Amino acid sequence: MALSSRETVIQRLRKALIHPSDPPLRVRPEQAAEDPFEPMEEDLALVFAKRLLQLKGQFVYAETQAELATYLAKALEGVENRNLFCLEHEIQDLLRKSGLAYRVDTERMDEAGVGVTGCEALIAWSGSVMVSSAQAFGRSLTVYPPIHWVVARSSQLVPRLKDAFGLLRQRYPDQNYPSMVSTITGPSRTADIEKTLVLGAHGPRELWVFLLEDEAHENH
Repeated sequence: MALSSRETVIQRLRKALIHPSDPPLRVRPEQAAEDPFEPMEEDLALVFAKRLLQLKGQFVYAETQAELATYLAKALEGVENRNLFCLEHEIQDLLRKSGLAYRVDTERMDEAGVGVTGCEALIAWSGSVMVSSAQAFGRSLTVYPPIHWVVARSSQLVPRLKDAFGLLRQRYPDQNYPSMVSTITGPSRTADIEKTLVLGAHGPRELWVFLLEDEAHENH
């Protein structure tokens, strides 16, 4: 039986995780300069995943909500502080189906271990997550907890930044455009001290992106 493009993505990503190579110094190698206006021929999920993995983020693909529930529970196993904070109803429902408890009392954000959010878009070219102040979680959950989980749908995956802004224009009329739009590219990091890379310096030290197929979202 021929593999679907998404199943091929999963297999290739698993091989990359089982046999990881040394992370490159740059997300886009100098010898392979890319034209930002050329169409992407490779599967967008694979492009995004490779970029994110190079940035020391984590990528998980789920075809069904049942798969997603399993992956969410598995991701939490190695977390010391299991206080999940989530403010979006749609994602809260997914967490409940995964058997995971969550909190909404943002006045106790200092107790948060994992912030679980959605996003406005996933940008394949840079491996970035676009978020905005118009989302239910505002600004806090993407910055304060040491671990950030993003639950996204395949329809939110776009080739480049201009396409992500296109989604925003469709979603928000001019009078309701978000006051803040930001992109998150990998875990928070700095090399200011003795040029040693430190993760989690100014925000989450871990960034996980869980990509769920839209059909799974609609049919369950």
